[in-house]
Amino acid sequence: MMIWRKVGTLFRASACEPAEKLVDANALRILAQELRETEQAMVQAKRELASLMAEGRQLERHNSQLERVIRERETQAREAMARGEDALVEELAEAIARDENLLTEQRQHADRLASQEKSLREQLRLAAHALQRYKREMSLARANHNAEQVLRQLGSQTSGLQAHLGDVAQSVERIRSRQSHRSDVNDALQELDREASGEDLEQRLQRAGIATGKQDASAVLARLRAGSDSTGEDGRVTRP
Repeated sequence: MMIWRKVGTLFRASACEPAEKLVDANALRILAQELRETEQAMVQAKRELASLMAEGRQLERHNSQLERVIRERETQAREAMARGEDALVEELAEAIARDENLLTEQRQHADRLASQEKSLREQLRLAAHALQRYKREMSLARANHNAEQVLRQLGSQTSGLQAHLGDVAQSVERIRSRQSHRSDVNDALQELDREASGEDLEQRLQRAGIATGKQDASAVLARLRAGSDSTGEDGRVTRP
């Protein structure tokens, strides 16, 4: 039985998961709608408060008028007593008693209205502060959501950019490699040409200081100078 209860719990959890995912995916939209509904509720509450305040004001005016009537009846009753109008005094006393009882009830009702007004005012004040706070949080949540989207887009674009740069780097390296290979081939061909014409051997012999039998201008000039110094009396040049 324990296993089947676990399976039933799993099925219920699985049924809730799609709804939870739907709520999470639309959290900002849900929050915005809830805030709008809260604002509408506050508007309705303000109207009720205004109606309550109007009723209280009307009751205050009625109580003030009733107090004036009671004072007038009391003045009339005193005059009647002074004139010995006992029946009239009794009738006025009954009217004053009715008005005083009504005034007491209306004052109690006015006190209840004032208490309700004070409580509703406080509730609206707290609700307004909470609503403003939730609006700021929603703005921050939207900003974070937009920032996350921008970062995701930037990340994908950066990845694409890095891929393109990698391709460019490979192409440049391939071009450099081909150009270097072509230069090496040209140098090798020139070296082979020099070897084929014997130039390379002559250059190596000259660098080694070995005579190659070829004359150049400096050698001829040195020989002429040496010949001038060794010329005999008969004018012939004595060659070494």
